Amino acid sequence: MNKPQSKESLKEKVRGIFGLGPQRQQTKQSDSKLPEFIITADIIKELQPDCGLSSRIRVMNQICDLAKIKKFEENAVEAVWKAVEDMLSPEQPPEARHAVLQLLRAIIQGQGEWLGPLRAYFFKVIRDYQPCNEDLSERLEVFKALTENGKDITYLEEDIGKKKIHK
Repeated sequence: MNKPQSKESLKEKVRGIFGLGPQRQQTKQSDSKLPEFIITADIIKELQPDCGLSSRIRVMNQICDLAKIKKFEENAVEAVWKAVEDMLSPEQPPEARHAVLQLLRAIIQGQGEWLGPLRAYFFKVIRDYQPCNEDLSERLEVFKALTENGKDITYLEEDIGKKKIHK
């Protein structure tokens, strides 16, 4: 009679090791509790190329901080991305590229549950980005954020699967 109990506990231990145990509780605040932040036209204007690199980086750092504690309004992430995507090009100085990668990571970590298919878009942007060696660690951090350290590949299954098949 003892064997079934020990088998069950062994089974539970194995499931726990592989993360297949009981569902973990959500650590993020629910939709209703997280205050919404509106990305205004003025903020987007400050992210435009004609505002200068240091100003753009300063605003991006502010958005990074906000992304972690407030829910952005609908379509705000897209608007921010369109305003800063030019800074990810290899011609830009390292501090500009790193600021964009940090912004992407902060958005993914803070707004991740509301990104939906944008996760796949950001995955493709980072995957296809031809980085300098100095951008590699920041790029990896964005990949880790996108997949929650490999635990969540929602919207990325197809692209990750293609990578695995071609290797």
